[in-house]
Amino acid sequence: LIVGFLAKNKKAKTIDSFSTSRNSLNWFVTSAGVSMTFVGGAALINMATLGYSFGWYTFVDPIAVIIGILISVFFIRKYRNDKGVTMSQLLSSENKILSIYIGLVSTIIFLLIISAQFVAFSKLLIPYFPSINPMLLILIPSIIILLYVFLGGFSAVTNTDVLQMFFIFIFLLVPVGYFIATNKFDYQPTTSNPNLFSPMPTELMILLSIPLLFIPTSQDINIRAKSAKTDRQARIGLMVGAMYYSVIVIACSYIGITLAQQGVKMVDSEQAFPMFFKHFFPTIGIFAILAGMAAIWSTLDTYLVNGITSVSQDLLKKSSFFEKFEERKLILISGFIVFGLSMLVGIYFNHVLSLTLTALLIYISVIIPIAFARWLNMNGNTILIISLLTVSAIIIIEILKIKIDPKAIIYPLFGSVLMLIGKYAIKINK
Repeated sequence: LIVGFLAKNKKAKTIDSFSTSRNSLNWFVTSAGVSMTFVGGAALINMATLGYSFGWYTFVDPIAVIIGILISVFFIRKYRNDKGVTMSQLLSSENKILSIYIGLVSTIIFLLIISAQFVAFSKLLIPYFPSINPMLLILIPSIIILLYVFLGGFSAVTNTDVLQMFFIFIFLLVPVGYFIATNKFDYQPTTSNPNLFSPMPTELMILLSIPLLFIPTSQDINIRAKSAKTDRQARIGLMVGAMYYSVIVIACSYIGITLAQQGVKMVDSEQAFPMFFKHFFPTIGIFAILAGMAAIWSTLDTYLVNGITSVSQDLLKKSSFFEKFEERKLILISGFIVFGLSMLVGIYFNHVLSLTLTALLIYISVIIPIAFARWLNMNGNTILIISLLTVSAIIIIEILKIKIDPKAIIYPLFGSVLMLIGKYAIKINK
């Protein structure tokens, strides 16, 4: 938190300078930013939870992230040559209505991801502070983070990313590594308890594979790529960041698997991460909890910047009411909007995994078809109409609770097929 406040960015009077640091970061800082953004507290909680229930099926997640990063590396010049900071600017061209639409979708996604971090705060700290109101456990650190984000923007996020990564490596990976090295369990699940872990449902495996599509079209990758000094620094940073991410989430999966193997029972499986350290490291386990908090902060501050950028650039700035406001004021207004709505969502939907997966599913269902349509060089108005039809159809399906599996493939594929049909229908008509 001190590092965040020290990283004041006096130049952050515009949305662009608030949200990125163009051509200034080396590969190591980029790798720390990438790994810390996608690890987050939600990932630590989720991977330990899924490891507790499904064993090593959780490997689906790091594999998907690595592939998603490799796709991003392939398109690195596309990110760096484009002037847009938000995904709306990247995909909407000069179409104002489409830009607002994509900005609204992006904002909803960021709100859900930020909400997941708020919930992760409470899940992580409740076992250690059972007598304190969970709302206080969420509000106090979150408000402090919001303050340093206002002061430093992307510069504060960048500075804290490196410190947070070292924090996680020392206080999370070292204890887990020590535990692996000093504890040899005579455990054979095939003979003693063949039903210890359930097979992961196909739908969940596909949902965990969403990063394969989400990462290449994510606003954060766009910003990280633009902020690297050179194309080479950007590529190395992204690939090393994927490696760091994989090591951390595999360790968290191991935490959940070990708890299950040792027969540790929990009412709420989302308590697996703190329970491991409370059970096996009762004296020094609080340090791993602090590492978990660092992971939450790393994602929370990044997505606060992303959410604030999206609201101010894609929504408020295009409004006739706010168009005369200074950009710094738009940043402040957007910050309070994003923070307030995210907190309300987190209080109402108190489930980390559901919030995260819902956010990713909405994102790929809407953004992937739009990105595909842009690749087809389709007209912005046509893209908007077809996307609205797609979203309307999905909403009707969800309201009527029509069984469709796997949604993570069918929804974006449905939207992409409609875009393709629309393109050739217009071509035939002409």
